[in-house]
Amino acid sequence: MIKKILSAISIGCAFVACDNSTAPPEYKPTPKSNTSTVVPVDYTAGRIMNARLGRGINLGNSWESTGRDDAGWGNPIRDTDFAVIKAAGFNSVRIPVQWHQDADKTTHMVAQTRLQGVMEDIQLAINNGLAVVVNFHHYSDLNCAGGGGNKWDPVKKTQVKCTYNAAEFEAEKAHFLGMWTNLATALNVFPDSMLVLEILNEPSIPRAEIVDQLMNDAYKVIRAAAPGKTIMFESYHLAKFYELPTLHLPPDGNIIFSGHYYEPYQYSHQGLGYSCKGDLMKSNMASRDMNEYANIAKEYYPDINGVDHIPLNMGEFGVAGGSGCNCPADSSVSEAGKAEWAQKTVQAAWKHGISFHYWSFGPTSGFEAFNIYKDIWYPGFPEALLQ
Repeated sequence: MIKKILSAISIGCAFVACDNSTAPPEYKPTPKSNTSTVVPVDYTAGRIMNARLGRGINLGNSWESTGRDDAGWGNPIRDTDFAVIKAAGFNSVRIPVQWHQDADKTTHMVAQTRLQGVMEDIQLAINNGLAVVVNFHHYSDLNCAGGGGNKWDPVKKTQVKCTYNAAEFEAEKAHFLGMWTNLATALNVFPDSMLVLEILNEPSIPRAEIVDQLMNDAYKVIRAAAPGKTIMFESYHLAKFYELPTLHLPPDGNIIFSGHYYEPYQYSHQGLGYSCKGDLMKSNMASRDMNEYANIAKEYYPDINGVDHIPLNMGEFGVAGGSGCNCPADSSVSEAGKAEWAQKTVQAAWKHGISFHYWSFGPTSGFEAFNIYKDIWYPGFPEALLQ
């Protein structure tokens, strides 16, 4: 059955299109650690899966929304979306999921309605020949206990900055690992060749060593339950590519490192914490940046063949522009500018074998590439992502 779109969809910039919307552009790379202990790994399995992911797109503001299903933000995934995405020429989809919503804190079982719905969509994607990345999205309680993000203060009646709480963090971490054990077991019914398990989207915990340990602990429980699945890692600072050296990844050849790219934020996030100046802020340094990211990967995680490195994926990238954004029409990024930025970014990533998932397919605060109301792609799409 095709899921019905709510008749009164209202998704604008009030809804966070991606966790990076508040990421300050002044973040600088963490000093690199000593590379004397670097050990090359045979990443053949990971490279094969990364090539299969190829050119992809996110199904955002759906299963990672609040509520009991994927309609919490008025943007449920339609059964027909997968055929549209496949027909356009994409190879894969990324499905962000807020798994902790309604999960049992004792058994660590996620809500069965959510699990069944996500599994239905995974199967629909596979039936249409699309590989799938499924992640753990918007786990704000875990990040907050680790000192990342903000939380509502009922006394002050405002958002306050989260601070690290060891006891709360360990409790949330145990819940996180328990949920992943159950999820990896349930999702392992799908073919290893068609499903990637992404540990945690955009960790906002401000201490690299905590994120490093969290990622590795989660990797262990996932690998135990799903021995053949490709596992995807992200770094702290909200999944910055250049933070790859802060991770101590396992010598497992069936992993992928994923980074997110919205540079510069003054252009990509206008109306989402940045001034609305339209194409006056247009800039794209992806060619330079992707070259640096590939060099970092080869330095810290080289392949045994002496040529390749740990497979890289660009899990999110895009620009909030056009009619869906929060900026006035006369000061919004143009559709042409949005598509041009996306095309340059894709071409720069593709040059280094970096697979990607554009943010996003449907309504996501102006980032969307497809108009679900008219069932047509926005100007410049999907061509900008496929050339």
